[in-house]
Amino acid sequence: MKVIIDYKFDSINNYVNKCRTNFHIANNTKQKETMLSALAFTKIDKIDKFPIELTFYWHMKSKTADLDGRLPKNIIDGLVKSNRIPNDSIKYIQKITHIYIGDTKDYVEVEIKEME
Repeated sequence: MKVIIDYKFDSINNYVNKCRTNFHIANNTKQKETMLSALAFTKIDKIDKFPIELTFYWHMKSKTADLDGRLPKNIIDGLVKSNRIPNDSIKYIQKITHIYIGDTKDYVEVEIKEME
């Protein structure tokens, strides 16, 4: 199943800069991105077969952005916060893949699959 989150998530570089500059701004970003993700995951049923694998399809309009700078942490925390999985330990998530897709706007698709 796939979930589309129509939001441009902070890169890890931006998030680290916020952490260094002002803890409260960084915390607000973390909370906002986690809640946006949790809301998106409420559209799917609770997952009951584990482990799963997550594939992040990062739609990005900039070709200068770094794929290794994508930050799935807040998205995965949203998956847990929405009660779709019990937690994000290796018992439940055993594979994470990142794929770049050139697009006209920034957003992410999260594919959730049962491990084979």
